[in-house]
Amino acid sequence: MECPFCAEDFNDTARVCKSCGRDLRLVLPIIEENQELIRKAGELQLRVNRLRAAEARQAMPLQFWALHFGVYLLVPIVLLLIAHYVITIMFDVPLLYLRLGSFAIPLPFGFVLLMFSHHGFRWSALYGAVVGAVSVAGMLTIVGFADNIAILPENTREWREVFEYAASIMLAYVTGNVLAALAQRMVPKTLDASSAPSPAVLHAVRIVGGPAGSQTLRRRAQKISDNLGTVGTALGALGTAGASIFAGLRALLGDGS
Repeated sequence: MECPFCAEDFNDTARVCKSCGRDLRLVLPIIEENQELIRKAGELQLRVNRLRAAEARQAMPLQFWALHFGVYLLVPIVLLLIAHYVITIMFDVPLLYLRLGSFAIPLPFGFVLLMFSHHGFRWSALYGAVVGAVSVAGMLTIVGFADNIAILPENTREWREVFEYAASIMLAYVTGNVLAALAQRMVPKTLDASSAPSPAVLHAVRIVGGPAGSQTLRRRAQKISDNLGTVGTALGALGTAGASIFAGLRALLGDGS
């Protein structure tokens, strides 16, 4: 927490500011109430944003879908196809660079989808699947015409590699969306919010917390609950990122190149 008199941080269990020596017992409830209001205001703003996005989708469907098709589908597909053409046709560099580019290109679109258009995980998975499928189909077509070979894969292994590559693009899109969710949790994060923590966490804090008042235990439990939520979102981002990179590089690793 921040002392209202000298603006220095102090421990949430302190009753006197270590910097200015002022008594904090009278202002602590006000500080905690303000923090709770800030937290609730942030949550309400996110809900309002989602409701506005849903309203815009229903009120102006043509404009909504035109914007989403152009920004979240067409642009990443075109960028992926350009990257593929430059890397494999023009310069013929190792495919590792294409795999890395195929992770880096969709990721910011998934991030922007949540941060600015307020559409979450399911939307990012859907958009990512479309981007992955269309992009990979376009890449196969480019290679087929450039090398005068069959466009469609000719055996089970090649089909598996195609699906894995499309899945890696989709997961990169989802990773960007999860990172945006993590940013929304961390940027306005307030560890001292006094909303109700999980009963299981509160019970664990009572067991291991030692002698402390109910409000102190409540604050400690809330800190743990909030941190678990943030850690869970972060692990989700790491998981999707890892799965995307693994799926994109699996064929290369399997070939030993």
